[in-house]
Amino acid sequence: MERKEEDPEILRLVVRFLRETARMSQVRLSTAARLAQSQLSQIELGKATPSEDVLRRLAAATDVPWPFVAHLRQFYAALLKAKSRKVGLDETRATWAGAENSPAVLAYLLEDEAQVRSEAAEEAEAQKLWQAVAGLPRQRRRRAIQLSPRASRNLALARQLSLESEKAAASDPAEAKDLAELAVWISERSERG
Repeated sequence: MERKEEDPEILRLVVRFLRETARMSQVRLSTAARLAQSQLSQIELGKATPSEDVLRRLAAATDVPWPFVAHLRQFYAALLKAKSRKVGLDETRATWAGAENSPAVLAYLLEDEAQVRSEAAEEAEAQKLWQAVAGLPRQRRRRAIQLSPRASRNLALARQLSLESEKAAASDPAEAKDLAELAVWISERSERG
């Protein structure tokens, strides 16, 4: 059974991933994998396609288990396919055969989960920050938030300030305005990054 020719770009990305995650130079990796440095360079440039044997030697030299390399190849194939069709992640997930079992894809999906968890942590932090400054006079509260690197970039705190601004609108318009301005300031600061 003849194996279908694999896209050199996929293999280029896999090889580059192996080398960079192992923090090895081309010279060091090519020596460890019994390969000419010029051949490794050609592979990384996408000008040569490594054989299965060369890929296995590169994986072994970088201490990456072979099944992970196989999943990594699937991942890069799906990624490049999605990029060429300019489809979104949800549409791409449907085309990944066994994506949920792929360590490469799982790492990507776990990053999405970590983002959700970090948003929950940001919400909790915003609650604590608001409780700490809520009773302070306006100018002191503003200064405390502006001087705090975490508070001044916390979008959840900006949302909290917006809610507090709405609550204060009927009884203290100046307070409502100050809270709203502070929320906008945090949002703009967060967007600039």
